[in-house]
Amino acid sequence: MAITGDDRKFLKDMYGRLKDEPLQPGSVYYEPVHERMKLEDPVKKIATLIEFDGSESIRLFSGFRGSGKTTELYRLRQNLKDQGYFVLYADALDYVNPAQPIDITDLLMVLAGAFSDALEEQLDVALRDEGFWEGLWRFLQTEIRPVGAGASAEVETPGKKILGGAKVAADIKFEIKAGTSFRTELRDFMTIRLRELKARVDRFFEDGVKRIRNKHGPDTQIVFIFDQLEQLRGTIQAEADVIRSVERIFAVHLELLRMPYVHAVFTVPPWLKFVLPGAVQITLLSTVHLWNNDRDRSRCAKAWPVFHSLVERRLQKAGLQRLFGTEAHQKKAVEAMIAVCGGHYRDLLGLLRNVVARAVEAERLPVAYTLVQDVVSAARRDFLPIATEDAVWLVKIAAQRASALPSTDPGPVTRLARFLDSHSVLYFVNGDEWYDVHPLVREEAARVADAVRAEPQPAGRNAADKA
Repeated sequence: MAITGDDRKFLKDMYGRLKDEPLQPGSVYYEPVHERMKLEDPVKKIATLIEFDGSESIRLFSGFRGSGKTTELYRLRQNLKDQGYFVLYADALDYVNPAQPIDITDLLMVLAGAFSDALEEQLDVALRDEGFWEGLWRFLQTEIRPVGAGASAEVETPGKKILGGAKVAADIKFEIKAGTSFRTELRDFMTIRLRELKARVDRFFEDGVKRIRNKHGPDTQIVFIFDQLEQLRGTIQAEADVIRSVERIFAVHLELLRMPYVHAVFTVPPWLKFVLPGAVQITLLSTVHLWNNDRDRSRCAKAWPVFHSLVERRLQKAGLQRLFGTEAHQKKAVEAMIAVCGGHYRDLLGLLRNVVARAVEAERLPVAYTLVQDVVSAARRDFLPIATEDAVWLVKIAAQRASALPSTDPGPVTRLARFLDSHSVLYFVNGDEWYDVHPLVREEAARVADAVRAEPQPAGRNAADKA
């Protein structure tokens, strides 16, 4: 039976409801998973640490792709505002190129510049000559260096020479992000003046704090959230260099990122956990575990109702009935998708969206269960093919329920990060942390790995060694 115009309107509405995007605080779509499953709430944890840290601190926050990091960060911002904090927010991708290595001088400059831009927007005032970019421009224009000695002594302005094609202060921000030769020259210039740069940045933050407290009261506590820094990854060619650059900043220069009288919250790449184990404290969002860490992967009784609730929040009872039919058919269809989503809301929303889209082509409501099966099969194909070396590693992870990371060198770290970002590997925390392979990947990975083991191997070497 062909669907009607009203059916198409309904399906279009359902498709929009299933859009994968960060949720603002108070959204009717937000599922309080930490509260419902009695898990540690990362937002409450960071807010408490900020309160106990006094007037300034550094907090690192992260999550693998699709973990809901930005939604939780929005919730943190609202939580802190409700407690009376003055919260500034900036998107790192407006200031840095995630495909290129970053240096401590780069980060100090963009932090101050981002704080300056956010301050101007939040206080609704024009900083004009008081903004950081303008101050940096003046410094580069006027910084002088003696050349020679005695009566023949002269001066030069190396900073002014660096400015080159940067005609106005705003160009500095653009050039740093673009990664042109200007940024390289500026980095070299600032590296030998790191102490002076840090002092200049600190003075700017102190002036900003004074401005905020003059307007909002002398006891006002300030929080600066620098989001999206976790996107630093690099291209395939530059991954190792980017990883080393980020590792160097947080292993060697972390204290330089401390801002006077400001609580700083940085979102950092989740793979930092692997390259600096135990060296830095990162609040890392985990995936919701739909199964327990036992041999049979028994169903986690607390988690499934949470995912059913998520679906009902999006589609509502009337929508579920119209899309899937009777309660028995609803449960069968929804549970088939929950079972293969790996505990990721994003993956479950994607499966549901695909069902809605295919319902138009099938011209049938409610949808047949075979359509749901087709959607699951299509999702499985998205993970394929699996490289033989990857399959062997994935089988190890599934067996050990651990990362099976052979070393913290950039190569293995980037491979594991790709597993986690693609959701081939899942990261869980319930008491202890553990890992497992996505249910849509597990069987194929085992098949490929078995085929590898069945092949004759050169003496002293096999595919498992490579993992």
